[in-house]
Amino acid sequence: MKAGWAAAAALLLSVPILAWPARWSADQRATSTRYVIGEPHGRGSRVVISCRTGAEPEILVSLDGTSAPPDSDIGFRAANRTIVMRSDDRGFIETRSEANRSAYASLLASLKAGGSLEIGYTNGASADLPLGEASFLAAGPCAAANSGPSVAT
Repeated sequence: MKAGWAAAAALLLSVPILAWPARWSADQRATSTRYVIGEPHGRGSRVVISCRTGAEPEILVSLDGTSAPPDSDIGFRAANRTIVMRSDDRGFIETRSEANRSAYASLLASLKAGGSLEIGYTNGASADLPLGEASFLAAGPCAAANSGPSVAT
């Protein structure tokens, strides 16, 4: 019996610890689609890309259940790129401004590369989310939301 436990412990210690797989999900409604990476509900860390019909994309970031501070810079790092976007007075990132629109395109390209996404607020809060497969972002999630059924992984 002890030999069995010893063998199991040796096996566990010899296998690298793997991160939880990325959890992309899509919530499609009549007038909008939300793409989520991370915790879709609850107090975890997540990024939500919201696509409303006829509107620019909007991003909501939550780190350990805390939304982004209003009127502050939010940093993203993925695929060896650092992207900074500015939140509005509600803590959301709107892509109407030229700066955020350009940064949004860079963010999508980085998300498609896979790996992980590091997120940080100016107050020092940060999180690291595994990305996994994001091939459905080929045209950008909001373009995909308006062209047919959504893909969730």
